[in-house]
Amino acid sequence: MINRDNWKNIRAYLDYRRDVDLISNSSLKLEKTWLLHVLQWADDVSFQRIQKIRPSFPQYIRDLGVSPVYVSHVIRSAHRFFSWLVKHRRGYGFISAAWLDTIKAPSMIIEERSHQAVTIEEVRAIASAPVSTLRDCRIRAAAVFWFLSGIRIGAFVTLPVSAVDLQNLTIKQYPRLGVKTKNKKHATTFLLDIPDLLECVRAWDAEIRAAGSLFWFAPFSPETGMIDLFHDHVGQHRNIRARKDLADWLARVGLPYRSPHKFRHGHAVYALKQARTVSALKAVSQNLMHSSLKVTDGIYAILDDLDVRNEIQNLGKTDDDLLRRLRDLLK
Repeated sequence: MINRDNWKNIRAYLDYRRDVDLISNSSLKLEKTWLLHVLQWADDVSFQRIQKIRPSFPQYIRDLGVSPVYVSHVIRSAHRFFSWLVKHRRGYGFISAAWLDTIKAPSMIIEERSHQAVTIEEVRAIASAPVSTLRDCRIRAAAVFWFLSGIRIGAFVTLPVSAVDLQNLTIKQYPRLGVKTKNKKHATTFLLDIPDLLECVRAWDAEIRAAGSLFWFAPFSPETGMIDLFHDHVGQHRNIRARKDLADWLARVGLPYRSPHKFRHGHAVYALKQARTVSALKAVSQNLMHSSLKVTDGIYAILDDLDVRNEIQNLGKTDDDLLRRLRDLLK
């Protein structure tokens, strides 16, 4: 049985994360899910006796048999919670920094992952695939837009037309415009300048502007199947519509399904491979709205076997100054 005081502490922490840290609802839901493991681990034992609970929390999570990535998320969430508990709740000052240091991801065997990024060849196949309805046109343009921009699906489905400027290849990802960015970040981002792919995006852009749509991922009327000009808000599950449309259309044209995030991943991998200077690497990171180049490198800069071979064989032929500056940047 879950200890009631423990749950109250978790609930207070989640309120803090929402009201003070201002994390998004989706991030809050994930945090709640991860912290349920903390409650289940402690069971009916109060957090005031937390240092005596066995097995340790990292060992408990490792033994659940979940993926190393999931374990890492849960461990980081638990560490944030216990650090908050010491600072903000009475009666927990006994939790030492040394004990908090034990809340770290355990050693685990990480299985090799297959390459998940959408390639530019795949996007070109998508851009040239046949369409038969307005809905098909919308999702084809959306998929190409995801690759060119690297935008997250939640932000994309809430983009007003006014936030997209294809002439200057810019996107205003501004929460004040209604764009639902991760952690309510605010940034002007840019699309890759790939003419044949931009042609597909521009065709849809012209269509919705001529129709007077408020949103770039224009809503359709269920009665007429045409663009709904009276739809002035985005529903909570709008991203699901995009995923379903993508799966349906790709299946009909004989192309493999890739989730919207794989297009963002493809944007990052493609852009990072083109980068030749530290400034270019930093620009890619900022365009993904990451807090630092370390985040970008850790998530997206994973080379496939062919890339590794080429880079290894070219060692000694690269720009030593670039490598030195990159190492300095990542310190």
